Amino acid sequence: MMMWSHKLRGFRKGFVPEGEYNHRLNPLDADLGSEILGFHDFDIKKPLVSDAETDFQMVDFYEVLDSKQRRLSDYYKSLEDDGSYESLHPEFFAPDHILLLDGIIQSTRYGDAPYHESIVHPAMITHPNPKRVAVIGGGE
Repeated sequence: MMMWSHKLRGFRKGFVPEGEYNHRLNPLDADLGSEILGFHDFDIKKPLVSDAETDFQMVDFYEVLDSKQRRLSDYYKSLEDDGSYESLHPEFFAPDHILLLDGIIQSTRYGDAPYHESIVHPAMITHPNPKRVAVIGGGE
């Protein structure tokens, strides 16, 4: 738990002289800090890619299991091969995967369906005989 606290220490407003702090330049003041690193009550919080930098952006990718949304015991049961509902449908109990670019959440495992449906449905409705769909350049 100390690693998460340490990443936020000294990088917030009030720790630098007045007028010199710009929260837009600090990815820890964005979703990364407020939604991921700032919480200590996740059952699982594991960086899959952390602080990777390209020429264009910072990339972070986290796996989190929020106890308010899913139970850790159900996740562990989904990993077993015992024929239980959880083990037959592990996709319902897996931790969330969260992709952040420059500290801002871009996509999540469980929050993208409404977004993608809103892109695909207009094309499906207007085409007279849709069989297959490819969405290219969807914004992520």
